[in-house]
Amino acid sequence: MTSRPTSHNDLLAPVDFIAVEFPDGVLTAEGFNRLLDLVERQVIQVLDVEFVAKDANGPRVVPISEVDVRPGDDVTAWSGSSSRLLDADDIALIGEAMHDGSIVAVIVFENLWILNVVEGWSRSGAALILDGAIPAGDLLASIDAVEAV
Repeated sequence: MTSRPTSHNDLLAPVDFIAVEFPDGVLTAEGFNRLLDLVERQVIQVLDVEFVAKDANGPRVVPISEVDVRPGDDVTAWSGSSSRLLDADDIALIGEAMHDGSIVAVIVFENLWILNVVEGWSRSGAALILDGAIPAGDLLASIDAVEAV
């Protein structure tokens, strides 16, 4: 499920993460199915899928086998997708953003779609020297600031 296209083995695409909260603590499959489609089309490579639960004792990583799933939905394709890339600080940060009784799916993924672009530039001597992500809140604040002028 996370195999890398062989023509790009020496390149690392930008890596991002998302944390999606299911407030009632019950996963639904639709988004996970769409994620799997992106993997199968080699748009992204999923590096890690972690599930974080939060209760009165705080946040903790739980295996998918302990997560409730909406009846009729199937997320078993993601069993074994944990690679433990998140550390205790990551879990604490996620815990601050989530509500008690909820479950958060944290997906760490590599943006494979950009590799062909970077490879094209590389042939002419150019090199990717930095990559990064702009948090959605920062982007919205910038757009609001521009629109206010």
